[in-house]
Amino acid sequence: MLAALLLATPRLAAHDLTPAAPALPRPEAVARVVMGLLGYARWPVERDALRLCVDPVARYAGKLMEGGALSTGRLVAARQMDPMAGNPAPDCDALYVGAMSAPRREKISADVTGHPVLVIAEEDFECDAGSMFCLNIRERQVSFRVNLDALGRSGIHVHPGVLQLGRRKAPAS
Repeated sequence: MLAALLLATPRLAAHDLTPAAPALPRPEAVARVVMGLLGYARWPVERDALRLCVDPVARYAGKLMEGGALSTGRLVAARQMDPMAGNPAPDCDALYVGAMSAPRREKISADVTGHPVLVIAEEDFECDAGSMFCLNIRERQVSFRVNLDALGRSGIHVHPGVLQLGRRKAPAS
C-alpha cells in the first residue's frame, strides 16, 4: 500500500530522459492519494465502512464521491457535506475540503479539534490549522504535507512512513 502511495506521487527529475507515463486526470490522482492516506490511518474506533465527507466546493473531488474500498478491503462511503453548514465531527471519519479561507480554517479547526476526523485539504497552503494533510496538486503530480500538531490532537494514528513522505519537500514544477 505504501508503494501505491509512492506511485501516486511520482517525482520526475529534471535529468530524467525516459518518456513519462501519461499523467492521471487530476480527480483520479487526487482520489488515489486520498484513498492511500485513508488506508494508512487508524481511528480509535474502527467502523466497518469509513465515512468520508466531501466538501461541495472541492475542485477535484469527483472521483472521491464514488467511494470505494481501501487496499485493506475496508469500504469507503462518501457523501457530500458542507463543513460551513454543520459540524462534521459526529458524522464523518474523514473530511475532504476545498480551498481554505481564514473563516473556513477556523470553523473546521474548532469543529474537529479533539475528535477523530481526518481532514484532508485540497488547497491549504499554510497547512497550520484545521487540516491534517494538505494536498499540493500540480500538473503531473499530487503530493502532500502533514500538520503533525493537528494530527496528534485527533487521536488518529498514521503509518510513520506516510508521515515521512509528507515531511519531504515537493520538487518545484
